[in-house]
Amino acid sequence: LGADGRIGAGTQRSLGASAEDRARQIALNLERRRWLKREVAPERIEVNTAAAIMVYWKDGKPVHSNRVVVGSAENQTPSLEKPFASVVANPPWYVPAGIARREILPKGPGYLAANDMYVKDGTVIQRAGPRSALGYVKFELRDSYAIFLHDTPSKAAFNLSTRQRSHGCVRVQNAVEFARLLLSPDPTKLSQFDTAQDTRETTRVTTGREISVRLLYWTAFVDGQGRVAFREDVYGRDDKLAQALGIGVNLPKPVDDGRADANDVGP
Repeated sequence: LGADGRIGAGTQRSLGASAEDRARQIALNLERRRWLKREVAPERIEVNTAAAIMVYWKDGKPVHSNRVVVGSAENQTPSLEKPFASVVANPPWYVPAGIARREILPKGPGYLAANDMYVKDGTVIQRAGPRSALGYVKFELRDSYAIFLHDTPSKAAFNLSTRQRSHGCVRVQNAVEFARLLLSPDPTKLSQFDTAQDTRETTRVTTGREISVRLLYWTAFVDGQGRVAFREDVYGRDDKLAQALGIGVNLPKPVDDGRADANDVGP
């Protein structure tokens, strides 16, 4: 919920949930947690797609957190765990065929030119630069070509309470600063990245180590202050799991804040 000082519809929906339904919501999330392996890497990046937040863990402790924008209800970010070991400074965007066909090509050549896009061998490509949908850095996940973490020029969406609005990839707030944090243990690699940012050259920089990335879906979790926090079931996964387990639950339904101006064609 956005902190606006008003008891609006969203606040009323949340307050209307019974203690019994919240207990069932916790039970559903505990069931999802049971599916995960017990041991986790001491250095890892965890993205909660229900809350649209990211936490970076180092030596088994949370040391950094950012807001993120994740997939919409129609283009859900999958739950997965993959390592990553390199960042790409100033990445071009190879537009997926579906996005190109539905949202870009119908707008004509003028739109492509205005957004630094061109077509090569049937693929729409957006040049690296300030208009690039990937912003100034991309975090590549191993063996996961469709889903990755990246910067974005569309900063407005980070201020929204509902941040499920991408095509499935994870947009990271202050992504360049986060990349510098990950590369900071090696001054040489950090300097290589900083030079690429200064020259705006597309450059891949390895981290020198594999960092686990976990994309998870928690509508009930313990926040950084040790409090139990709840989020709306934007992806409908609580409902599906409750039906599969035969659990009756009546929780607030998600309602978008209507800020369509924060939407774009980015991944």
